[in-house]
Amino acid sequence: MSARDPGSTTTARSWHPLSLSIQLAVLVLAEIALFQTYGAHDARFHWAAHFLVAVATAALVLLAVLLVRGSPGRYPLLLVLALHLFAMAPDLIFRAGAPHALWMDVFLGHISVHYLPGGDTAGLAIALVAVGAYVAALTRWLRATRNPM
Repeated sequence: MSARDPGSTTTARSWHPLSLSIQLAVLVLAEIALFQTYGAHDARFHWAAHFLVAVATAALVLLAVLLVRGSPGRYPLLLVLALHLFAMAPDLIFRAGAPHALWMDVFLGHISVHYLPGGDTAGLAIALVAVGAYVAALTRWLRATRNPM
């Protein structure tokens, strides 16, 4: 089996419908919990900003993995959750008493994302473009592995 054969690696297991269903359930339940934590501070727009940055970053990381490795990355939906937790880490630090500071932009632009022209609408557009690029590349990869020339 070749590396381009989706069934030859453990990557294929993370893209199996059952695995994707479990990943989706974990993602949705975790995101509901995260959304609720922002509701307590009347700052749900923060959840959206960091979630959209995480989605866009995950799509770009998965695209890079696909282009470099020649096969899809593992656990795509859990990657979104991990990146969202990373992006919101300064909010957890803030709740512990540390003020927000510009150095927190190392967490996927934690501060700057709130000043993006167009706000969450621009974040949504960026995330959709990034996901679209990844889906287009993944579709081409799937077609190439199913119909080798």
